[in-house]
Amino acid sequence: MNTVTVRILVFLLSLFILITVFSQISIQFQDSYITETAVLYSSAEKISFQGVYIRNETPVYGGTSGVLSYPNADGSKIANGSVVAYVYKSENDIYINQQIEKLKEQVELLESAQNPGTTEAAQPEFISALIDEEYQTIAFLIAEDDLEALAKERKQLQTLMDIYKIIINEETDFNDAINSLNSQISQLEAKKREPIDAVTTDSTGYFISHTDGFESKLSLDNIDTLTVSDIKDVISGSGSNYSSRAIGKMVDGYEWKMAGIVDPNAADFRIGSSITVKFASTPDRLTAVVENLIESDNPNESMIVLSCDKLTYNLVQRRVERVELILNDYDGIRVPREAIRFNDKNEKGVYILLGQRISFKKIKPIYECEEYILSQITSDADYISVYDDIIVEGEISEDLYVSETTADEPEEEEINYNSTSVTDEEISGEEETTGEYSESLDEEAA
Repeated sequence: MNTVTVRILVFLLSLFILITVFSQISIQFQDSYITETAVLYSSAEKISFQGVYIRNETPVYGGTSGVLSYPNADGSKIANGSVVAYVYKSENDIYINQQIEKLKEQVELLESAQNPGTTEAAQPEFISALIDEEYQTIAFLIAEDDLEALAKERKQLQTLMDIYKIIINEETDFNDAINSLNSQISQLEAKKREPIDAVTTDSTGYFISHTDGFESKLSLDNIDTLTVSDIKDVISGSGSNYSSRAIGKMVDGYEWKMAGIVDPNAADFRIGSSITVKFASTPDRLTAVVENLIESDNPNESMIVLSCDKLTYNLVQRRVERVELILNDYDGIRVPREAIRFNDKNEKGVYILLGQRISFKKIKPIYECEEYILSQITSDADYISVYDDIIVEGEISEDLYVSETTADEPEEEEINYNSTSVTDEEISGEEETTGEYSESLDEEAA
């Protein structure tokens, strides 16, 4: 084995040993600290209470006994003289009508899916991507419990899947399925019975298919006379004037208000300010206006009144609703409370891990809770940044700590005066050069 080969082997072995030692030291160093990555985070001040819907509502009464079927969804706008409910002799009559409508809907979807104008132009990759998007949308709606939107998206997904079957030649058409469905529709229509009565409305507005007996007690006209005690009664169900003859009610406009009991000291409720309202039973988030805050005999209980001008199906399904008022939204960098320290200047901040070194970074708190603090997002290098490794647990070693004054300053080059000898001629030459340089600067300045 020649000398060159031996030297290469020795070098590689030495390099391997150095890498191994460095890795072990690095692992031991990192294991001595528990860190948490700084991330962007959102938080908000929230006030939760039981809210009572207040609208101008007029009950609609029906005189014929039987089973009711409603042709319109709750919250639909109805014109004067329109039918709001049909009365049938039995539930089976309503079931037959519902089945006919479902089968007709399936026929319509299949006919749409096999439309030549759609199937000839569509590409499998494009339709497949749309199916994936629709699936994600449906999964989200299921998690949000948004049944109204879910029904619409289900139809869209069915149509896309049927189109996909045709363009990949799994199906040539759906004529056989359509003929079968039409045959079922004909059989059901032979059993179909007409309603024995129809209930119409004598006003224009928005129809709701149920009543609770508070229609006359709660209205926009008498909201100023309501008290905290009245709201408590409605929440508990006391004082209802329910009538079994009422088959629904009409709301004279899309404006509604909500009253609830809150602690006036819990937040700064400003009359006239806009506020975000989140509902417990629906995915809806609406913007409402704080219209009034009425005090009571109890200093910890006041009646808050909100107003809104958006009416949807979800918002007319109940009288009492658990809601959250989102007062202030905060976006910042999440800092664990247990990681907060003070440096020698008594500045609040955290220690972060920079490879194998430690540095102190300040924070600007904009929101605080028991678990964490949100620090303002800033480009200032002295403050915490996103993705910094915050030291949550571990003793800070002075040998590894980099102070603010030295962290950004380059190290001064060490001059070894013993490396070369300096002669008098070289010194005098340097002096002359320095003098000429000074003169040239003077001339430029002049």
